[in-house]
Amino acid sequence: MRQPAGRSARRSGGERKPREERWAELIEVATQVFYEKGYDGASLQDIADRLGMLKGSLYYYIQSKEDLLFDVISAVHKQGLEVVRGRADVPGGPLDKLESVIVGHVEHTCRNLVPTAVFLHELSALPVERREEILGSEHAYQGVFRDLVEQGQAAGQVRADLDPRLAALSILGSTNWVYRWFRPGGTFTPEQIGAEMAEMAIRGIATEDVLKARTA
Repeated sequence: MRQPAGRSARRSGGERKPREERWAELIEVATQVFYEKGYDGASLQDIADRLGMLKGSLYYYIQSKEDLLFDVISAVHKQGLEVVRGRADVPGGPLDKLESVIVGHVEHTCRNLVPTAVFLHELSALPVERREEILGSEHAYQGVFRDLVEQGQAAGQVRADLDPRLAALSILGSTNWVYRWFRPGGTFTPEQIGAEMAEMAIRGIATEDVLKARTA
């Protein structure tokens, strides 16, 4: 998180909330407003009104609306990346780890529908260089999936004829789409969706020997 110079633990004078708490509230409110109105339709005045503060006070934290969108999307990406990296750090072979990552990604998406929608819808509103700053030159999030596919190929668990990047994009594309149709309290739970999508993805890339072993 970027922090304005001179930010201290608490606001001065009559300000009531610690600055880190206010910053977290700003990110949460901005995320909701961008979700409801879209980046183009949202204004800093909308966000300030929702926070109950003067528009001018926002400039203590940010320099522009684009600056705020950058911070919102950065926060979403960072949280998701922490989830998938954590889920990759489990015992087992590459496909065990990939299955864990897919389940974690899907469950995280289902439980964070609004931030996910803002990330997927509004990332393109940022200039290319700012998008790359968030995603990383190697697209770190996608890289977790791609690396596990490559490791699976090296271990003889994933079909050698597959392109790891394309396989990773296919898995991410299908799992990302969950945010469009998942409804909390609906027919399917995040756990069920994650488990079934992971099973379908693994079956789509695994070697015949692995598939036989999984059904044995």
